[in-house]
Amino acid sequence: MSAFLGPIHYWLFRKIKFQDELVKCVETYVKTLEQGEEWISQMNQKYGVVETGELAEIIDGGNIHGWLQERIGIVENRLAFLITRVTDNHPERMLDINDVVYEFGKLHSAEQGLSVREAFEYLDNLLLNGMPCDRVNHITDEEESRIAWEQMVDIHASYWQAIDGKVEHYYTIRENLVVGILESSGIAYQQTGEQSFQLSKEV
Repeated sequence: MSAFLGPIHYWLFRKIKFQDELVKCVETYVKTLEQGEEWISQMNQKYGVVETGELAEIIDGGNIHGWLQERIGIVENRLAFLITRVTDNHPERMLDINDVVYEFGKLHSAEQGLSVREAFEYLDNLLLNGMPCDRVNHITDEEESRIAWEQMVDIHASYWQAIDGKVEHYYTIRENLVVGILESSGIAYQQTGEQSFQLSKEV
């Protein structure tokens, strides 16, 4: 990644901010729970928060790559921690969390008429999958009505494993998020294997 602040860094920071917004959306639900405020306080103390403001004004210009990697860690850890605490001994709460995430996705809905490639790129501009150099997603098949890809490395698992969380919760959340985003687009999302996914035109 370049040592100079460029479009790719703004692109990545927007993805970081998107996941930060997702966590804040989940926080709204968590605050309704008995220990919610305590969990949120623990999360803030343990992992910190992503700064607000223009990227050029808040980033460490001498360590652009490291600064962005740290912010990825912040939002990934915050999501893993909060979901793990909320669902510990209460797995049924995932139903409420999935509803919250789905509605959040609808707020960022893709427009109708997109091709499957455009829908893939729309999601890629929102969903956080590590650093660009990680090259997480690899397209395996592309047709006019379908695009399929594999996640070459599980970039998210380590954050959940570090706190004995269940990374499958992350993928459940992401599925509901994507379904919300694509609800009105005419394009369906499907996980076809452990680390494989596809978008297809709805019939």
